Amino acid sequence: MAKVDPFLVGLQHISSNLSRPELEEMKFLCKTKIGKKKLNEIQQGIELFSCLMQQNLLSPSDTAFLISMLQSLKREDLIQDLANYIENKPGPVEQLDPQVEAQLEVAFETLCDNVGQDWKRLARKLGISQVDIDRIIYAYPRDLKEQFYQSLLLWKKASDKEANVSTIQKALRDCRLNLAADILAEKLEAMLL
Repeated sequence: MAKVDPFLVGLQHISSNLSRPELEEMKFLCKTKIGKKKLNEIQQGIELFSCLMQQNLLSPSDTAFLISMLQSLKREDLIQDLANYIENKPGPVEQLDPQVEAQLEVAFETLCDNVGQDWKRLARKLGISQVDIDRIIYAYPRDLKEQFYQSLLLWKKASDKEANVSTIQKALRDCRLNLAADILAEKLEAMLL
């Protein structure tokens, strides 16, 4: 059975993780490399990457141009993901325990409904950088709940198997978001009944 090229899988992964504004910024950075008509036709990152490959500006051995674009977007996470795919390590395969996964899903929903404007303070307490927070805000303008949800997903991905609700509860208490912590504790207790 033929194996899929990890480099192409990495490009597809990057494409699926780009917001619409980020794609537009990348297209702008390619104005001197790709014609205006072709750029206007591009609707997805993967289409842009195909054009760059046709122009010999992107290959498994030459990712400099793509990396420079991702750096201008402050998407260090995608640069690391690309490096992992090129080295044929598509990331952790192990999943969280299903019970922990279910608890985190309840926690995320509860927090998105009860934290509000303080989400950035909580995200920083969980270890999310200001650059990532700004990127999320830019990608999801005017949608506070989605901004917070995306920051929680980023924390979960970065924490890997260390992600759990007790870390969230401690961060809530540290930020003096006691009402949200109490509501979360009640919902988690109800799960166990």
